[in-house]
Amino acid sequence: MKHNFHYNKSEMNLMRQRVYNHMLETRGAKYRSFLRYLRIFKYVAMAPKRGAFLESYYVLMRYLDDIVDGDLPLPMGYSSEGGYILDKIEFSRSLINPQDEVDYLMLYCFDVADSFGADFTDETADILNSLLFDAKRRNSMDIFSQSVLEEHFHLLDIRGTIKATLKIFKEDPEKYPILEPLGIACRYQYDIEDINSDLAAGYVNIPLEDIERFGIGQSDLRSPDCPSIYSWLHHRAEEGLKLLDEHHRILPIANFSWLAKATFPPVYENPARKIFKKTIKRYHEFATKLTI
Repeated sequence: MKHNFHYNKSEMNLMRQRVYNHMLETRGAKYRSFLRYLRIFKYVAMAPKRGAFLESYYVLMRYLDDIVDGDLPLPMGYSSEGGYILDKIEFSRSLINPQDEVDYLMLYCFDVADSFGADFTDETADILNSLLFDAKRRNSMDIFSQSVLEEHFHLLDIRGTIKATLKIFKEDPEKYPILEPLGIACRYQYDIEDINSDLAAGYVNIPLEDIERFGIGQSDLRSPDCPSIYSWLHHRAEEGLKLLDEHHRILPIANFSWLAKATFPPVYENPARKIFKKTIKRYHEFATKLTI
């Protein structure tokens, strides 16, 4: 479906650059390699339209995620992050009466997708509803069961993000379950990397079952540099390495293109593996200090 709204491409480019700069300033080590990949994808793949979509769509979702996390200020006129994301969910369904630069950037993304015959409506709904879940629990320190957190992150990391990625690579999006181990491993990577900032913002991404298993108390959640949190992070890292091994085992059955298979290691797998090994090493160093 073609959209007839007009938008200023120069303004869109300025917005993308502003968000890129924000990401590099605040979490450069985490995003630099991925941003670099966004820049070269359209040239390596010889798919400029798909590359333009990938750049813009990633920036759009990163921008919204940073608003939910409090890394960017809540836009004027809104009293809560949840209300803002609800507005974006509604706009993504109707694409009528854009109100701000996020709406126009969403239109831009959908129009670029139209130009190469793809529709990302469902994936956008999954990702935005996942962000809504986070917006509603910010500053709450609420603890959820493993099944609830898995459902939430499945929408974001697997059914939303992975399906969208497969479409960009001209792959069958219904193959997304094959990449589920990789998607979960990346989620574990984010859990480890963001443990301090997540807890500071009131997000508890540790399942209730693990809270009980590792004896994590409320005081530990307020001061995560403690043995129980270290033990959980170590467990998460070991499980993450197992997931990466499973990813390698089942990947061949998907028969993905060379470009897709060449992308998974540098963009997703290698950064996760590096964090897992670093976390395991740090845990053993921490445990050694406790026994001295």
